[in-house]
Amino acid sequence: MFAVYRELEGSAYLAWHAIRRLGVLRRPPVTEELVRQIYFTGASATGGIVLRGAFIGTLIIAYVIEVLNADAGLAVKMLLWVVLREVGPLIAAVLVIQRSGTAVATELALREISGEIASLRRMRIDPYDYLVVPRVAGMALSNAALTLYVQLIAVGGGMVLSSLIINVPFAEMLGMFFLLASPLDLVYSFIKSLLFGVAIAVVSCYHGLNPRGHSINAVPQAAIRAVTEALLAVMLLNVVFAYLVYGVAFFGLVTAEQ
Repeated sequence: MFAVYRELEGSAYLAWHAIRRLGVLRRPPVTEELVRQIYFTGASATGGIVLRGAFIGTLIIAYVIEVLNADAGLAVKMLLWVVLREVGPLIAAVLVIQRSGTAVATELALREISGEIASLRRMRIDPYDYLVVPRVAGMALSNAALTLYVQLIAVGGGMVLSSLIINVPFAEMLGMFFLLASPLDLVYSFIKSLLFGVAIAVVSCYHGLNPRGHSINAVPQAAIRAVTEALLAVMLLNVVFAYLVYGVAFFGLVTAEQ
């Protein structure tokens, strides 16, 4: 129980430090770390999303139209509710966890056990400013961009492929989409994806900077804990958002009082 409390306290401190010290991103060395993190987390990850997003969008439309025998309007509604609000941010978050969360935890753990973090402190360089702040900001921005990319691919690709596979007019689905879509859907998913990125980065940085031991065996253990707890943090945040927006959490077991 004490270990859990210590991890929560340490992660909360890292998050507060990153928010409070965003101004250090203007310094050239920190800016370089930020750009490097955005490239690794965002730009280099876009290729693997195309097929996944298009497949999810097509699956939703095909399931609603063919299995439930519903019309294109309901299919587009499902795309909006499922992809824009829920699945898009979750897919991007899982991709960021498996790629960047693992890499950040591994890198920082290696730096810690090799004495590089201690060397930074001896040179009066705050490792939190130099290593944590750009990673938190970079992963948050990259996760938001990846979420938007997933949404565009899943909705657009789903409608295009569905028009070819199950003979639903693309123009009809596109018209329904613009009729039903709301800017609030994008704002909701943007805020959620930013918080997902912050949570993933904070958890990964915490476990990277606090490996359990000073041997090389502590590195994979730190990466495993980072991935596991980052997934848990994302799921808990998703539950909180579902409760705040819909008044329902844990599959209806918890509901807001009317």
